[in-house]
Parts: sequence; structure tokens; C-alpha cells
Amino acid sequence: MVSTTEFKGEYSLPSKNSPLDQFEGVKTHLYRIGAEHENGTLKSFAYADQGSPSLLDTIILSQWEDFAWKGHLGYDVTACNLKVIEGGFNFVVQLNEKWNSFLLKEYDQFLGPVRCLKPNCTNSYDGLLLCISQGDKDVPEVISSTKPPKDGLLLIANAYPVEYGHIFLFPSATNQLSFFWDKRMFSLIARIASEVNSAAFRVFFDNCTSTMPDRMFFQACYFANPLPVESASTVAIYDGKATSGVCLYEIIGYPMKALVFTGNDVNTLASFVSEVSLTLHDNNTAFSLLISNNGTKFFLFPQVKNLATGCCLSAWECGGYFIYCAKYDFDIASETEISNRMVAVALQDGAFENLKNLCCAVADDLAM
Repeated sequence: MVSTTEFKGEYSLPSKNSPLDQFEGVKTHLYRIGAEHENGTLKSFAYADQGSPSLLDTIILSQWEDFAWKGHLGYDVTACNLKVIEGGFNFVVQLNEKWNSFLLKEYDQFLGPVRCLKPNCTNSYDGLLLCISQGDKDVPEVISSTKPPKDGLLLIANAYPVEYGHIFLFPSATNQLSFFWDKRMFSLIARIASEVNSAAFRVFFDNCTSTMPDRMFFQACYFANPLPVESASTVAIYDGKATSGVCLYEIIGYPMKALVFTGNDVNTLASFVSEVSLTLHDNNTAFSLLISNNGTKFFLFPQVKNLATGCCLSAWECGGYFIYCAKYDFDIASETEISNRMVAVALQDGAFENLKNLCCAVADDLAM
């Protein structure tokens, strides 16, 4: 359990099923991130000292805990059994008999399967925690608002969490894919991760290509320990510190092929990742993203669909964190079985080499 201080406020909504871009009249909190300084360098002004929780971290967890306290979660995820699989990768597995992966994959009715925006008996929507947008002041501010930010995000609690503090982050301005892939959205996500300023906070994104709906979103939650992929060895592919300001690494010795993008300039890093992501999407290549290290590190996991299941792995599974719904499967989970699941969706060597060449070309363009 992550301790937080209480943050009180109102966030009631009218009793109607509105699309995300039509939340006129919604009363909620709007968090405006402080203006960028130092050429886009990620820097948070939202905490008093290095050891204190940031303001945004406190608000998210306080609102999420309030959502849980009101009984809206399908289960207590903190009570689920966890274990580390013996072996070289230290995969983490969770036993959660009430969790169902299909709850996150059924998009026919927006958010219906996860019950995030269904009204309760008082016609309010407790799942909406707050909105976030870019501000123009030197320090962040929190205001009451009845109008969603034009170029911001809505933070909505997941009633079926994978881990503590599990939320959805939805672009509020439009349902067009072209906007979502805009580097400004990736930049805002990175700045949010920086503003949260917690090593436990991870952001995820899954692109399922042909099954991707018009409304796309990120997810985020808190992990007490580093994910296995974050401890994997890397080898440098592109070092552009003196030119583009971004670096690219390849994960080695891991069952799944993956790349790591790093950089301190949020805008350049966002441009790098969004350009590569858009190219993969246009080429109908499935992939997942894991964002860690306070928004300065992006893990990219390109995938092919498993021929046996027709499915891809989620971003947290790519990172080495798996959920089992049956105790028998949980008990017999092994490094070999998990590794085989990763290998089954990994790109072939030739396709992966092409992806690395693409990333280097994009990085070169950024340096021009």
C-alpha cells in the first residue's frame, strides 16, 4: 500500500453517457502541469523536497483510494498472491481469480466492460479521477473545471486493476487517430510521468493494429519493484547526445526482442517515439510500450500475433509481469513457459533489424 495524504474535492457528472470529447458540464479537478523550461528538459516543480510525494502523485492515489474505499473495485488487488519465478529473468506472477484479460480487450462499447463511467445511485461518475493538461505558469495548479481540456487527458480508475493505482489515461480532445499519434500527446504522457515523480509509476500502451478502436488510450499503475525487463542488459544502437539528444538501445539476453528509447528532452524523445509508433501502426505491426524512469525511458516491444491464440502480449506481460486466474496455472508457472509465450510473439530477426534501421533513420532526421 502506498501512503498518501487526503485530497478532497467534487467530481460529479450529469447522468448521461457522454463521449470523452463531449463532457461539457462535468465538474472535476483539472491539473495543469507547469510550463516547460530548459529546452524541454523534464523537471517537476510539484514537490517540496526530494523525499516528499509530488502533488500529482498525491492526487492520483488519493482519488484512486477513495474510489476503492467506496467499493467500486472488483477486488482488492493488494491482497492478490505474488511470487517471483526462479530463474535468470525473475518474472513476476500474480494469482487473481477475478481478473479477466478480455475486460481490457472488448471495445465495442466504450469502457462498458470495465465499468469505469457508469453512474452510481447518486448519478455521479466516481471513476473519473481528474483531468490533466499543459499549463502556462511556472508551477502546476489545480482548479475546479466543468469543461474538459482541449488537448488534455482524462484519468479514469480501472475497476479491475492489474496493480495498485491502475488508471486509464484518455485523450479528451478528439477520437481521430492522427491526433493521438501527435508528438504532443506522447510529450504530455512523459511530462505526467515526470510530474508524478515516483519510481513505482509505470505507463503502458498497447497497439493491436487491425483491432484498434477509434478511441485509444494509455494505462498506468504502480509497481513496488522494477519489472524484469528494466533489469535486462542492453547494448547501444544509437547515441545522439551531441546531435539529436536521444539514445537507442537493444535489450539483449531477454526472451522478447525490445528496444529502449531514452532522452532528457521531452519533446525530442516524444517525437522519436511517436514517429516510430506511427510507422509501426501504418505497417500493421502490433507493439506495446512501457514508460518508466519518470518519463525518460520508453521500452518498445514489437510483436506478431501468436498463431495458436491469435493474441499479443500486454505491455506489462512484455515487461515480465503475468497474471494467472487459476491457482493450478499459478502454481506451475515456470520461466520456460513464460519465455515460450514471449518468443511466440517476438519479431523474426530480419524484421527486427529493419525496425532498428528505421529507428536510427528517424533519430538522424531529428538531428537535422
